[in-house]
Amino acid sequence: MRRQSVSWKLLLSGFAWLLFGAAVAGSGRAPEYDAAIAPAQSNWSRAQHFTHRSRFDCLPKDVQLNDVVTAGTKKRNVTVEKTLIQMKAQCRKGKLVDVKRREIRFFRPSCWGNPPNDYLEIQQRENAELQKLKRTYTVIVFGCNPMIQ
Repeated sequence: MRRQSVSWKLLLSGFAWLLFGAAVAGSGRAPEYDAAIAPAQSNWSRAQHFTHRSRFDCLPKDVQLNDVVTAGTKKRNVTVEKTLIQMKAQCRKGKLVDVKRREIRFFRPSCWGNPPNDYLEIQQRENAELQKLKRTYTVIVFGCNPMIQ
């Protein structure tokens, strides 16, 4: 009888610690991810994302907001959307412009695992094209990482 009482107390105290741990861990959660606690915050987050999407409607057809510009760890990739927000870009008269109202263009350099025989000529041609673009436009250059291609 005494043995059952001790095991019952251990079970209850373990359960109490589990609940306490869950309460402590749950309090550190960001409110926009917990719809039950802060539904207004969650709705604001969705509205903000919709605003960004509509703000960048003039993106070129071959560029998406979630395209990776610079690779990092999976959660720390720098996307086109993050870059445009940082640049305070917006659409004006159907063109994507930065805060100084310079048109924004995107540039994807060639990426190779094993470069072709004429890779130096290709790089030289691409560098000349990139310099020409930079004279007139704000240019976002995609990183050359085979893992994000």
